[in-house]
Amino acid sequence: MRCAHFRTALSARLDGEPTGVPGRRLDKHVARCTACREWLQRAERLRGVVSAAGADGPSADWSAALFTRLGEADGVPGGGAAEDGAGEDGAAEDGAGGPGRPGQGDGRRDG
Repeated sequence: MRCAHFRTALSARLDGEPTGVPGRRLDKHVARCTACREWLQRAERLRGVVSAAGADGPSADWSAALFTRLGEADGVPGGGAAEDGAGEDGAAEDGAGGPGRPGQGDGRRDG
């Protein structure tokens, strides 16, 4: 078996997925193979950093700054107002597309 196969199994183990390799064999390889042992240590550190960074999501200040740069008020795309006659679920309130809804018209031709 090549190291790439063991590293795939180690990655699966870190993610709580089936490894496809018996645990003892995987542990034995890591104990003997410096390259895979170092790979595993880096993967574990990376997993810890990513988990810690994503635990709470972005801060409220960061989100507000992003929405400001995007030109979106109140953190809601489109400024928070439904401009297309749609309710919260995205369905048109009157059951029809309604004027102003992208890709929908009132059925009349211009001209």
